[in-house]
Amino acid sequence: MNAWQIAWQTAWHTAAPAWRRHLGRPAWLALGLLAAWLLVQWQLRPALLHDHERLAQRRAALAVAPAQRPVGAVAQPPLAAGELPSPRQRGRDLEALVVAAQRTGLTLERADYAIGAAASGAPIRVEATLPLNGSYAAVRRFVAEVLNELPHAALESLQLERASAQARDLQATARIVLFYAEESP
Repeated sequence: MNAWQIAWQTAWHTAAPAWRRHLGRPAWLALGLLAAWLLVQWQLRPALLHDHERLAQRRAALAVAPAQRPVGAVAQPPLAAGELPSPRQRGRDLEALVVAAQRTGLTLERADYAIGAAASGAPIRVEATLPLNGSYAAVRRFVAEVLNELPHAALESLQLERASAQARDLQATARIVLFYAEESP
């Protein structure tokens, strides 16, 4: 043994009985808890600092002006009446609704579609009623994907129901309206 270890053992054997005699087991317990708390703080501080830095980076990214955001981060602006797609695209768009539901993990057993009568000069309305089953997060992703992929779509209504308070999944009925340009004769 070196001199340092001998000095430490001597000091420990001298101080330990005095601690036990004057402070007792509660003091030892408190000292042990303090040491454990310091060890946890020493181990967690780098992770907490890393999380704080990531949060600051996210806040800075969100504070960027909309003109400076990446192209994919901003949804497309709404379409003007002259920019509406042709009604011949209707089949692809209805298929895109079904694919978006499958991609987000929602169950879609059936879908109802209704074509609104177009008045002269008014856009053609196609109303799609989609009964969906899945999680709330999946329903949100579905609505976001549809509205971002189909700029001529609008969410008319969204009903959410749970069978019971303990049920994980919910039943949602999304009513989406697709607008198309009037067909020229």
